[in-house]
Amino acid sequence: YLERVVRDFLDFARRPPPELAPVELTALCREVAELAGAEAAAAGLEIDVDGAPLTLAADAGQLRRALLNLVKNAVTAAAEVDERGAAVRLAVSRDGDRAIVEVWNRGPTIGAEVSARMFAPFFTTREKGTGLGLAFVAEIVRAHRGEVTVASERGETRFRLALPIA
Repeated sequence: YLERVVRDFLDFARRPPPELAPVELTALCREVAELAGAEAAAAGLEIDVDGAPLTLAADAGQLRRALLNLVKNAVTAAAEVDERGAAVRLAVSRDGDRAIVEVWNRGPTIGAEVSARMFAPFFTTREKGTGLGLAFVAEIVRAHRGEVTVASERGETRFRLALPIA
C-alpha cells in the first residue's frame, strides 16, 4: 500500500505535459472498457460504450489513465447497489467545438461536501485510497485545456469531461 502511495505521488508530481496526437475518443473509451472489463465482470457488471467516432488532439496515454480511473471508480460504486440496478456507461458526444465524454454509473449518491473536495490531491473516502486518482483526472483534463465536472443525485453519478476538439 505504501509503495502504491509513493508511486502515485511521484507520478502526480512528475506528470509530463501532454504529447498531442490524433486520438479517436470512442475507440479509446472502448479500450478503457476492455481494460476495466475483468473488474466489472467480477462485480457482475458490463461497461457500455456509446458514441460515434470523434477525433481530437490529445495524449492518448494520459486520457486513458484519466478515463480508466473514472471507470474503475464507477464500477466500484455500481457494485455497491443491487445487481439488477447496477450499471456503468461511457458516452462520447460533441457539443460545438468540444468533445464530451461522460462516465455514468448507478450507485450511491455523492454528497455535496465530498463532490466539492473530490478533485483535491490526497482527499479520499476510501480506507486504502491514495486520494490521487481524481486529482490525476482533473490535472490531465486541465492540461488538455478541458474541464471536468461531476453531478450526482438520486443514485446516479455522471462525470463529464469537456475537451477542445481543435
